[in-house]
Amino acid sequence: MLKKLLAIIVFLLLSTPVMAAEEISNDIIIHEMMTVLGLDGETHKIEVLSNHLGDQRIDDCNLNIRPLTQKKPVGLYSVLVTATRGEEVVATGQVRVRIRVFAEVVIANDRINRSSLMDPSRFTVARMEVTNLVEQPITSLDDLAGFRAKRNLKKGTIVTTGALEPIPDVERGHETLIVYNDGLCRVTAPGQALQSGLTGEYIKVKNKATNKVIVARIVDDNVVAVDP
Repeated sequence: MLKKLLAIIVFLLLSTPVMAAEEISNDIIIHEMMTVLGLDGETHKIEVLSNHLGDQRIDDCNLNIRPLTQKKPVGLYSVLVTATRGEEVVATGQVRVRIRVFAEVVIANDRINRSSLMDPSRFTVARMEVTNLVEQPITSLDDLAGFRAKRNLKKGTIVTTGALEPIPDVERGHETLIVYNDGLCRVTAPGQALQSGLTGEYIKVKNKATNKVIVARIVDDNVVAVDP
């Protein structure tokens, strides 16, 4: 038992310098990658996953960082690092990292149901990781004005552009006035919107006088026009 304990102690004593050298190496590589890749330390965080430079001390070396991929430096990323001291190449090897991105974004304070108005009081701005977001995040509460939820949002969800849709001027099912005007005569009829839409858009409308479905242009929240 004593021999086993001594072996563990010896292993820890011998491995500590190696581990310390690797940590120093990783810190130096991270700092250099930030500079070479043009990353901001406030919004990006780099974590070294594997370092194949060996146990060489590189704190007094010049580093050359060469990306091994054309992808944007986000998520899993690999570079080739060459450490030189004067004209001598001290070490070279592949380094694999994970690059995380953070930003001040709008998040939901509680559950937001589909088609709900985006009331700023139900949202807040917080620093969140946005590394894996596919859609562009909303960064200001002011950007919620004039929009509603396009889908259900869970509490804590980051609000993105894809989660918003403009509040329609005409809602599906609403009563509207159908107007036809060719400059010589003006004809009106009661209608019912079969689609939602914004001013200037064309939607399907049911003519309640004839029960026919027509396509009309939204003039405002109460009127749609049939082109001559």
